[in-house]
This record gives sequence, structure tokens and C-alpha cells, in this order.
Amino acid sequence: MTQLPDDIARTLDVLLPEGHPLRAQLPHLRVESRCRCGCSTALFAGVADGARSEVVAEAAIGSDGEVLLFAEEGRLSWLEVCSWTDPKLTLADVARFLRGEPDDPS
Repeated sequence: MTQLPDDIARTLDVLLPEGHPLRAQLPHLRVESRCRCGCSTALFAGVADGARSEVVAEAAIGSDGEVLLFAEEGRLSWLEVCSWTDPKLTLADVARFLRGEPDDPS
């Protein structure tokens, strides 16, 4: 079983609740790369080109942005953070918001 980074695991846990058919992929999911802009958007390993990806789960993050989970041909392909504020949202921010946790004081 591959261990996902905490921010990704916590976000996916909320986006794919118990019983969701794509949740079975989580133990096998591996992060291939992350966005360099600092938002922490993650591309998962084994994705062809992303051209046929579709949104399979999404959540608004208040009025600050949203998080989108994509799959390509039934395989989870990437987790994207869209930020409408400055500073940019990160997946750690998203995970805290979705779980109703307080903001990180640091």
C-alpha cells in the first residue's frame, strides 16, 4: 500500500466518502508530481495525458476557491486546487476547510 501525503489523503477522504466506488483506488494511488506554483495540485502516477479526464468530485472552499478531483477512464488522475484569492490556497488549506478544522495559525 502506498502512503499518500497527508494533505492529499485528508482531502481525498472527504471528496470520496465511504462507499464511493473510486475510493478503492486510494490504497494504490501514488503522486507523480505537484504543481510548482505552491498550490500543491497533484498529478497521480499512471495517467496518460489527461486529455480525456473528467471531474469526478469537487468542493467549494468558501469564497476562496475550489478543489477538483479528476479521473481518466475510471482511474484517478489528478487533484487540482483552484484559488481565487491571494495567497493561493493549498491542499492543506483545503483539507482543513473540508473537515471543518480551524485555520493553521502558522
